[in-house]
Amino acid sequence: KAGKLFGAKLSFSNKIKKILKKYGTKKIRAISIGRRPINSLVEKAFDVISLGKWSKLRDQYYYDKLFHLFLIITMEDGTIISLEKNSIVTMTENDERCSMKDVECIELEYPADSISLDDFVRKPLERIGKEKYFVYEPFDQNCQIFIRDVLTTFGLYSKKVDNFVYQDLTEIISGLPWYVKYVAKAVTDVDATVSK
Repeated sequence: KAGKLFGAKLSFSNKIKKILKKYGTKKIRAISIGRRPINSLVEKAFDVISLGKWSKLRDQYYYDKLFHLFLIITMEDGTIISLEKNSIVTMTENDERCSMKDVECIELEYPADSISLDDFVRKPLERIGKEKYFVYEPFDQNCQIFIRDVLTTFGLYSKKVDNFVYQDLTEIISGLPWYVKYVAKAVTDVDATVSK
């Protein structure tokens, strides 16, 4: 079945399972959100498949930059772990992106040591379901929606967070040729399969 071959695996990768086994029961000391401009190759690909309409619409709606977003979690022992949604959901130990020059990070108002890593990763999955959690759609189930879903689960999604995270692409998407959404999805499905 094509669905089995391409696209997201509806479960945690071995890398995430290893991190959860090591840190899952430990408490989270602090949570930040990071953002960096999306890869210029991704922008170029969207421009090619939309025959140049992507950058015209982006400029028309005043987005000089579009961002990729990720969560940075500081554990009680000081370990820094990231959680994010690319073509698949990923976690990385010792993530240092917040110290990079093209990355902006904001720390959330979060009661230190109130949530374990296991809960932080698993409770949003229970709340929104496997499809929304694991499957990546460039415009509907992307990194910013994933962050909103995770943080909303714990009452951590505020107006300040929304201003930092959310870029409304509705008008850009509605101005793109009809097929762009499907081609972009196919590209990320292939990437998810390669990652898997």
